[in-house]
Amino acid sequence: MILVLCWGACTCSNEYQQKLAAQFGRFHHFLQWYFAAGLFLLWLFERTLENVIRFEYIDMNLLSPDTYREQHLNPNKTHIGLSHDELYGLELTIPSFLRWISLVSPIAGIFTFGLASCSTLKHMLAHDPLASRTTEFLHTVVLGMPLVFVTMALRATTRQWAVMTGTAWTADCQRQELCQVMWEDVKAARIATYEQDLHVASAFQFFAVGCFGQVCKQALKAMVNNSGNERDSRILRQLAVLGIWTFVGLGIVQTVANIIFAMISSDPDKIPFVAPIQSKVTKTLDPVFLCATVLSVINMFLLSRIEEVERVLPRANQRFHATRALLLIGQGQITVLSAFDTSNAGANPVIKALQHFNIIKDVPFDLGIHQIRLLHSSLLCFECLMVAIVNHIVWKDPETYRRLDNTNSLLPLDP
Repeated sequence: MILVLCWGACTCSNEYQQKLAAQFGRFHHFLQWYFAAGLFLLWLFERTLENVIRFEYIDMNLLSPDTYREQHLNPNKTHIGLSHDELYGLELTIPSFLRWISLVSPIAGIFTFGLASCSTLKHMLAHDPLASRTTEFLHTVVLGMPLVFVTMALRATTRQWAVMTGTAWTADCQRQELCQVMWEDVKAARIATYEQDLHVASAFQFFAVGCFGQVCKQALKAMVNNSGNERDSRILRQLAVLGIWTFVGLGIVQTVANIIFAMISSDPDKIPFVAPIQSKVTKTLDPVFLCATVLSVINMFLLSRIEEVERVLPRANQRFHATRALLLIGQGQITVLSAFDTSNAGANPVIKALQHFNIIKDVPFDLGIHQIRLLHSSLLCFECLMVAIVNHIVWKDPETYRRLDNTNSLLPLDP
């Protein structure tokens, strides 16, 4: 992905794009960096899906508890070092409802990838990348965002499956003549990779919001340049998107910090050291990030109502609802699910409140941290499908924009 981004930076000049267009015609779209990134995602998604079909669907008979407990979670057979709760309790149990939600999520991922790919390709082929290239880049990023998110969500699901079925242990032991690794080490590595997969997906969302801010800033250039003072014009345009830049900056800082914490946490011996630091950073950043999120949403809404922005991005609020919704879901869903953690139901304030008001008497479900992680990544596949459907509907008209007076200004077509 880094090589693809470097390729895009080296080929972004108008001169290079004009040479490509002259030599290859409309097929020059297939030589752009984003097409290479799409092929990489397709390969990654296909490989992940192949592993799901091979292991979870076939080898483990659709995650049959009898199958994976006998083949992978049996200490007498695999010498896996399970704790007492993992061996006899519910810590690694996959409830029936969660089993089927997670098994259907790859199917939702297939529909998401297919629909988002069609929408992105259709939009790419219908527009000239030399015309208002920053705007077209934003459109491509927004339409392609579900591709990144569903791929990483599905990969995160396979990481959690590997922990809860014990395949992480048997796979690592098969790679070594003498299995000298510990179950806690294997489990920590898979959980760390689960966290990293989802944080990479979140980082791409922050990137999409940043692209929106850049397009708005350029759209405002013609309006604020009337003063004749270029320096003041630049400052005013920066102030107009300050809420978006704050949100994107804090989001990237939070993502990078979480990825680093996940890397360190892959070593169980370092968890006692890094956990207090991570908790303190999270408690500090979360309230600030929540305020930045609200400010960013308001900022995007108000910018979309400005005439110059509306001219460049017609129906911007409608077209970015799904992107903002997925961003909020990706950040907040795991927090909401964690509120129903039953691993320590007696100390859980939400469970206690539900029991106090006689909404529930006995907790009818079992949700520990492993079940919550699996449910979160599985639901993301369905939510990505809804985003892909909404994007396909609101971006479906390939002739939404047209060039007027041989300028780079794009206006909506007349009804």
